[in-house]
Amino acid sequence: MTWREAVETAVRRYASKCDAGIFSRQDFLAEEENRIISDCGGGGETPRQTISRVLQELRNDGVIDFLDDRGTYRLIP
Repeated sequence: MTWREAVETAVRRYASKCDAGIFSRQDFLAEEENRIISDCGGGGETPRQTISRVLQELRNDGVIDFLDDRGTYRLIP
């Protein structure tokens, strides 16, 4: 699984548990980081930076919104 696939799958899974699909980056990473790394077959040198980059890509592609500068996201239905 690619990083993009693993992060998007994790976002959809995690956001489905959250009120209105809104979640914090910190809580998302606490619950999903290890599974994302496992799904990708390893962590590489900077897994959190890679996850952050993919979150930005998901925002650019209209999958999620960044709601504020404190790391709050919303899955776009």
